Amino acid sequence: MIGYLVRRLLLIVLVAFGVSTFLFVLARLSGDPAELLSPPEASAAVVEATRDRLGLDEPLLVQYADALIASFTLDFGQSFAFHQPAAQMVFERLGPSLWIVFPAIALAVLLSFGIGITAALRPSRLSGRLLMAGTFVMGSIPYFWMALLLVLLFAVNLQWLPATGSSGFTSLVVPVAVLTIAAVSTSARLTRGQLLDSFGEGYVLTARSKGIAPWRVLFGHALPGALPPMLAWLGIEFSFLFSSLLILEPLLGYNGLGALLIRSVTNQDFPLVQASVFCMAMLITLVNIGMDVIVRLIDPRLRTKAAT
Repeated sequence: MIGYLVRRLLLIVLVAFGVSTFLFVLARLSGDPAELLSPPEASAAVVEATRDRLGLDEPLLVQYADALIASFTLDFGQSFAFHQPAAQMVFERLGPSLWIVFPAIALAVLLSFGIGITAALRPSRLSGRLLMAGTFVMGSIPYFWMALLLVLLFAVNLQWLPATGSSGFTSLVVPVAVLTIAAVSTSARLTRGQLLDSFGEGYVLTARSKGIAPWRVLFGHALPGALPPMLAWLGIEFSFLFSSLLILEPLLGYNGLGALLIRSVTNQDFPLVQASVFCMAMLITLVNIGMDVIVRLIDPRLRTKAAT
Protein backbone atom coordinates (compact mmCIF):
# COMPACT_ATOMS: atom_id res chain seq x y z
CA MET A 1 0.00 0.00 0.00
CA ILE A 2 2.90 2.39 0.67
CA GLY A 3 4.20 1.90 -2.85
CA TYR A 4 0.72 2.33 -4.23
CA LEU A 5 0.22 5.58 -2.31
CA VAL A 6 3.55 6.89 -3.58
CA ARG A 7 2.48 6.15 -7.16
CA ARG A 8 -0.84 7.92 -6.57
CA LEU A 9 0.95 10.99 -5.21
CA LEU A 10 3.19 11.03 -8.27
CA LEU A 11 0.06 10.84 -10.40
CA ILE A 12 -1.30 13.97 -8.69
CA VAL A 13 1.91 15.82 -9.53
CA LEU A 14 1.72 14.55 -13.11
CA VAL A 15 -1.89 15.72 -13.48
CA ALA A 16 -1.01 19.16 -12.09
CA PHE A 17 1.91 19.37 -14.51
CA GLY A 18 -0.25 18.31 -17.46
CA VAL A 19 -3.10 20.71 -16.67
CA SER A 20 -0.69 23.62 -16.21
CA THR A 21 1.02 22.81 -19.51
CA PHE A 22 -2.32 22.55 -21.33
CA LEU A 23 -3.49 25.91 -19.98
CA PHE A 24 -0.19 27.55 -20.88
CA VAL A 25 -0.34 26.27 -24.47
CA LEU A 26 -4.03 27.16 -24.75
CA ALA A 27 -3.33 30.74 -23.67
CA ARG A 28 -0.69 31.15 -26.37
CA LEU A 29 -2.88 29.55 -29.05
CA SER A 30 -5.75 31.88 -28.14
CA GLY A 31 -3.69 34.95 -29.03
CA ASP A 32 -1.43 37.40 -27.30
CA PRO A 33 -2.11 37.04 -23.52
CA ALA A 34 -1.28 40.71 -23.03
CA GLU A 35 -4.05 41.69 -25.43
CA LEU A 36 -6.46 39.22 -23.85
CA LEU A 37 -5.78 40.60 -20.39
CA SER A 38 -6.05 44.24 -21.49
CA PRO A 39 -9.32 46.12 -22.01
CA PRO A 40 -10.65 46.05 -25.59
CA GLU A 41 -10.08 49.80 -25.94
CA ALA A 42 -6.50 49.65 -24.59
CA SER A 43 -3.79 51.42 -26.57
CA ALA A 44 -0.56 49.83 -27.71
CA ALA A 45 1.25 51.42 -24.76
CA VAL A 46 -1.19 49.88 -22.29
CA VAL A 47 -0.83 46.45 -23.93
CA GLU A 48 2.95 46.75 -23.75
CA ALA A 49 2.76 47.78 -20.08
CA THR A 50 0.57 44.76 -19.39
CA ARG A 51 3.07 42.52 -21.18
CA ASP A 52 5.91 43.92 -19.10
CA ARG A 53 3.94 43.69 -15.82
CA LEU A 54 3.04 40.03 -16.40
CA GLY A 55 6.50 39.05 -17.56
CA LEU A 56 5.27 38.20 -21.06
CA ASP A 57 8.35 39.82 -22.59
CA GLU A 58 10.51 37.09 -21.08
CA PRO A 59 11.65 34.06 -23.12
CA LEU A 60 8.97 31.41 -23.60
CA LEU A 61 10.72 28.86 -21.37
CA VAL A 62 10.92 31.39 -18.55
CA GLN A 63 7.21 32.13 -18.94
CA TYR A 64 6.48 28.39 -18.87
CA ALA A 65 8.48 27.93 -15.68
CA ASP A 66 6.69 30.87 -14.08
CA ALA A 67 3.33 29.37 -15.08
CA LEU A 68 4.24 26.04 -13.46
CA ILE A 69 5.34 27.76 -10.26
CA ALA A 70 2.14 29.80 -10.20
CA SER A 71 0.01 26.67 -10.56
CA PHE A 72 1.79 24.71 -7.85
CA THR A 73 1.64 27.70 -5.48
CA LEU A 74 -1.99 28.52 -6.42
CA ASP A 75 -0.95 32.06 -7.36
CA PHE A 76 -2.89 32.68 -10.55
CA GLY A 77 -2.88 36.46 -10.28
CA GLN A 78 -5.73 38.93 -10.26
CA SER A 79 -8.99 38.37 -12.08
CA PHE A 80 -9.21 40.80 -14.96
CA ALA A 81 -12.98 41.28 -14.68
CA PHE A 82 -13.36 41.30 -10.86
CA HIS A 83 -9.96 42.67 -9.76
CA GLN A 84 -9.68 40.03 -7.02
CA PRO A 85 -7.26 37.12 -6.53
CA ALA A 86 -8.42 34.39 -8.92
CA ALA A 87 -7.67 31.55 -6.49
CA GLN A 88 -9.68 33.24 -3.73
CA MET A 89 -12.70 33.59 -6.00
CA VAL A 90 -12.48 29.94 -7.03
CA PHE A 91 -12.37 28.71 -3.44
CA GLU A 92 -15.32 30.93 -2.55
CA ARG A 93 -17.41 29.44 -5.36
CA LEU A 94 -16.22 25.87 -4.75
CA GLY A 95 -18.23 25.50 -1.54
CA PRO A 96 -21.64 26.23 -3.12
CA SER A 97 -20.89 23.75 -5.91
CA LEU A 98 -19.96 21.01 -3.46
CA TRP A 99 -23.22 21.67 -1.61
CA ILE A 100 -24.91 20.39 -4.76
CA VAL A 101 -22.63 17.48 -5.63
CA PHE A 102 -22.11 15.80 -2.24
CA PRO A 103 -25.81 15.66 -1.22
CA ALA A 104 -26.63 14.38 -4.71
CA ILE A 105 -24.07 11.59 -4.39
CA ALA A 106 -25.28 10.67 -0.90
CA LEU A 107 -28.91 10.48 -2.03
CA ALA A 108 -27.93 8.59 -5.18
CA VAL A 109 -26.05 5.99 -3.11
CA LEU A 110 -29.02 5.42 -0.81
CA LEU A 111 -31.53 5.19 -3.64
CA SER A 112 -29.35 3.06 -5.91
CA PHE A 113 -28.59 0.64 -3.08
CA GLY A 114 -32.29 0.27 -2.32
CA ILE A 115 -33.31 -0.08 -5.96
CA GLY A 116 -30.40 -2.32 -6.90
CA ILE A 117 -30.83 -4.66 -3.92
CA THR A 118 -34.58 -4.94 -4.49
CA ALA A 119 -34.13 -5.66 -8.20
CA ALA A 120 -31.33 -8.18 -7.52
CA LEU A 121 -33.54 -10.10 -5.08
CA ARG A 122 -36.31 -10.22 -7.73
CA PRO A 123 -34.41 -10.61 -11.02
CA SER A 124 -37.12 -12.55 -12.86
CA ARG A 125 -40.19 -10.93 -11.32
CA LEU A 126 -42.19 -8.22 -13.00
CA SER A 127 -41.67 -5.82 -10.10
CA GLY A 128 -37.90 -6.06 -10.36
CA ARG A 129 -37.93 -5.55 -14.12
CA LEU A 130 -40.29 -2.59 -13.89
CA LEU A 131 -38.10 -1.03 -11.22
CA MET A 132 -35.01 -1.21 -13.40
CA ALA A 133 -36.94 -0.07 -16.46
CA GLY A 134 -38.14 2.99 -14.54
CA THR A 135 -34.62 3.94 -13.47
CA PHE A 136 -33.39 3.46 -17.03
CA VAL A 137 -36.08 5.77 -18.42
CA MET A 138 -35.38 8.43 -15.79
CA GLY A 139 -31.65 8.25 -16.45
CA SER A 140 -32.12 8.56 -20.21
CA ILE A 141 -33.58 12.07 -19.83
CA PRO A 142 -30.81 14.69 -20.26
CA TYR A 143 -30.14 16.38 -16.94
CA PHE A 144 -30.58 19.89 -18.33
CA TRP A 145 -34.02 18.94 -19.66
CA MET A 146 -34.83 17.42 -16.28
CA ALA A 147 -33.81 20.71 -14.64
CA LEU A 148 -36.15 22.69 -16.89
CA LEU A 149 -39.01 20.27 -16.22
CA LEU A 150 -38.55 20.52 -12.46
CA VAL A 151 -38.37 24.32 -12.62
CA LEU A 152 -41.54 24.38 -14.72
CA LEU A 153 -43.35 22.12 -12.26
CA PHE A 154 -42.18 23.27 -8.84
CA ALA A 155 -41.21 26.91 -9.52
CA VAL A 156 -43.59 28.08 -12.24
CA ASN A 157 -46.73 25.99 -11.74
CA LEU A 158 -46.69 25.12 -8.03
CA GLN A 159 -44.48 28.05 -6.94
CA TRP A 160 -42.92 25.99 -4.17
CA LEU A 161 -39.30 26.68 -5.14
CA PRO A 162 -37.37 29.59 -6.65
CA ALA A 163 -36.76 29.25 -10.36
CA THR A 164 -33.18 30.55 -10.18
CA GLY A 165 -30.67 31.81 -7.64
CA SER A 166 -28.42 30.37 -4.96
CA SER A 167 -29.76 31.77 -1.71
CA GLY A 168 -31.18 29.45 0.92
CA PHE A 169 -31.91 25.76 1.14
CA THR A 170 -34.73 25.86 -1.40
CA SER A 171 -32.35 26.88 -4.17
CA LEU A 172 -30.52 23.57 -3.72
CA VAL A 173 -33.55 21.35 -4.21
CA VAL A 174 -33.73 21.40 -8.01
CA PRO A 175 -30.00 21.00 -8.80
CA VAL A 176 -29.58 18.27 -6.16
CA ALA A 177 -32.65 16.44 -7.44
CA VAL A 178 -31.44 16.67 -11.04
CA LEU A 179 -27.99 15.28 -10.27
CA THR A 180 -29.45 12.59 -8.01
CA ILE A 181 -31.75 11.34 -10.76
CA ALA A 182 -28.89 11.41 -13.26
CA ALA A 183 -26.67 9.35 -10.94
CA VAL A 184 -29.21 6.82 -9.69
CA SER A 185 -29.85 5.11 -13.02
CA THR A 186 -26.32 3.86 -13.66
CA SER A 187 -25.54 3.23 -9.99
CA ALA A 188 -28.69 1.14 -9.50
CA ARG A 189 -27.90 -1.03 -12.53
CA LEU A 190 -24.34 -1.46 -11.31
CA THR A 191 -25.55 -2.43 -7.83
CA ARG A 192 -27.97 -4.99 -9.27
CA GLY A 193 -25.37 -6.49 -11.59
CA GLN A 194 -22.68 -6.76 -8.92
CA LEU A 195 -25.08 -8.37 -6.47
CA LEU A 196 -26.23 -10.92 -9.04
CA ASP A 197 -22.61 -11.82 -9.73
CA SER A 198 -21.94 -12.02 -6.00
CA PHE A 199 -24.90 -14.36 -5.48
CA GLY A 200 -23.15 -16.90 -7.70
CA GLU A 201 -19.86 -16.84 -5.78
CA GLY A 202 -18.84 -19.90 -3.82
CA TYR A 203 -18.74 -18.21 -0.43
CA VAL A 204 -22.32 -16.95 -0.86
CA LEU A 205 -23.56 -20.37 -2.01
CA THR A 206 -21.82 -21.95 0.96
CA ALA A 207 -23.46 -19.51 3.36
CA ARG A 208 -26.86 -20.30 1.88
CA SER A 209 -26.24 -24.04 2.13
CA LYS A 210 -25.53 -23.67 5.84
CA GLY A 211 -29.00 -22.26 6.40
CA ILE A 212 -27.87 -18.75 7.31
CA ALA A 213 -30.69 -16.20 7.34
CA PRO A 214 -31.20 -14.55 3.94
CA TRP A 215 -30.64 -11.04 5.31
CA ARG A 216 -27.33 -12.14 6.83
CA VAL A 217 -26.26 -13.72 3.55
CA LEU A 218 -27.14 -10.49 1.74
CA PHE A 219 -25.50 -7.97 4.08
CA GLY A 220 -22.77 -10.19 5.52
CA HIS A 221 -21.56 -12.01 2.39
CA ALA A 222 -23.01 -10.86 -0.93
CA LEU A 223 -22.98 -7.09 -0.42
CA PRO A 224 -19.38 -6.84 0.91
CA GLY A 225 -18.18 -8.77 -2.13
CA ALA A 226 -20.06 -6.47 -4.48
CA LEU A 227 -19.08 -3.25 -2.69
CA PRO A 228 -15.58 -2.50 -4.13
CA PRO A 229 -16.70 -1.93 -7.77
CA MET A 230 -19.60 0.16 -6.54
CA LEU A 231 -17.28 2.37 -4.49
CA ALA A 232 -14.86 2.71 -7.38
CA TRP A 233 -17.75 3.92 -9.53
CA LEU A 234 -18.45 6.75 -7.08
CA GLY A 235 -15.23 8.45 -8.14
CA ILE A 236 -16.31 8.35 -11.78
CA GLU A 237 -19.80 9.51 -10.78
CA PHE A 238 -18.31 12.48 -8.93
CA SER A 239 -16.40 13.47 -12.06
CA PHE A 240 -19.59 13.39 -14.14
CA LEU A 241 -21.70 15.29 -11.61
CA PHE A 242 -19.07 17.93 -10.94
CA SER A 243 -18.50 18.58 -14.64
CA SER A 244 -22.29 18.74 -15.17
CA LEU A 245 -22.31 21.94 -13.11
CA LEU A 246 -20.80 23.77 -16.10
CA ILE A 247 -24.24 23.57 -17.73
CA LEU A 248 -26.52 23.22 -14.72
CA GLU A 249 -25.35 26.25 -12.71
CA PRO A 250 -25.64 28.85 -15.51
CA LEU A 251 -28.99 27.32 -16.48
CA LEU A 252 -30.38 27.73 -12.95
CA GLY A 253 -28.59 30.99 -12.14
CA TYR A 254 -26.63 29.31 -9.34
CA ASN A 255 -23.44 31.09 -8.24
CA GLY A 256 -21.04 28.17 -8.11
CA LEU A 257 -17.73 27.25 -9.67
CA GLY A 258 -19.32 26.04 -12.90
CA ALA A 259 -21.06 29.35 -13.51
CA LEU A 260 -17.87 31.22 -12.62
CA LEU A 261 -15.86 29.24 -15.17
CA ILE A 262 -18.37 29.85 -17.95
CA ARG A 263 -18.46 33.55 -17.15
CA SER A 264 -14.67 33.80 -17.05
CA VAL A 265 -14.43 32.14 -20.47
CA THR A 266 -17.01 34.56 -21.86
CA ASN A 267 -15.09 37.54 -20.42
CA GLN A 268 -11.73 36.14 -21.61
CA ASP A 269 -10.60 36.34 -17.99
CA PHE A 270 -7.67 33.96 -18.35
CA PRO A 271 -6.37 34.06 -14.73
CA LEU A 272 -9.83 33.02 -13.55
CA VAL A 273 -10.11 30.36 -16.26
CA GLN A 274 -6.74 28.94 -15.28
CA ALA A 275 -7.59 28.87 -11.58
CA SER A 276 -11.03 27.30 -12.16
CA VAL A 277 -9.84 24.57 -14.53
CA PHE A 278 -6.85 23.73 -12.35
CA CYS A 279 -9.03 23.48 -9.24
CA MET A 280 -11.63 21.28 -10.95
CA ALA A 281 -9.02 18.95 -12.42
CA MET A 282 -7.17 18.52 -9.14
CA LEU A 283 -10.36 17.98 -7.14
CA ILE A 284 -11.62 15.31 -9.55
CA THR A 285 -8.21 13.62 -9.46
CA LEU A 286 -8.05 13.64 -5.65
CA VAL A 287 -11.56 12.22 -5.28
CA ASN A 288 -10.87 9.40 -7.74
CA ILE A 289 -7.58 8.53 -6.08
CA GLY A 290 -9.23 8.66 -2.67
CA MET A 291 -11.96 6.25 -3.74
CA ASP A 292 -9.34 3.98 -5.30
CA VAL A 293 -7.41 3.91 -2.03
CA ILE A 294 -10.59 3.11 -0.06
CA VAL A 295 -11.40 0.24 -2.41
CA ARG A 296 -7.95 -1.26 -1.90
CA LEU A 297 -8.20 -0.88 1.86
CA ILE A 298 -11.47 -2.83 2.06
CA ASP A 299 -10.67 -5.42 -0.62
CA PRO A 300 -7.77 -7.72 0.36
CA ARG A 301 -7.76 -9.26 -3.14
CA LEU A 302 -6.55 -6.01 -4.67
CA ARG A 303 -3.87 -5.55 -2.00
CA THR A 304 -2.60 -9.07 -2.64
CA LYS A 305 -2.59 -8.52 -6.40
CA ALA A 306 -0.71 -5.24 -5.99
CA ALA A 307 1.85 -6.88 -3.72
CA THR A 308 2.53 -9.66 -6.18
